[in-house]
Formats: sequence, structure tokens, C-alpha cells
Amino acid sequence: MFEARQELTEQLLVFKNEIERFSTLDIDDVQVMKHVLKRLIYKIEVFEGEKIKIHYNLSNPLTQN
Repeated sequence: MFEARQELTEQLLVFKNEIERFSTLDIDDVQVMKHVLKRLIYKIEVFEGEKIKIHYNLSNPLTQN
């Protein structure tokens, strides 16, 4: 259980660092913006009633294509 918690903590730290890096970028190129968002977000679900669920990539966004 400790190892699972430690792994989750490390994943969250990587994700947090990627978000911080993303928030300081000045991206004018739409394609670059799409690439960065694809690294951070696994999928987005849209439901009736305007409800949206975002699944973040908590594995390691730095290793995703």
C-alpha cells in the first residue's frame, strides 16, 4: 500500500510540474497548444445536461505522444 501511495504521489508531482510549466507558456501556435493538451488530458466526456468529465493523464505526461 505504501508503494502505491508513493507512486501516486510521484505521478501527481509530475503532473503538477507539467501544469506549472504549461501555465507559463505563451503559446500562439494552435498545433503546439493541442499537443500540450493531449499530453495532459487522457479524454474528455460530454454528457447530457452540459456535464463534462475530464480524465487527466496522471501516468507520466512527459512520456506520452
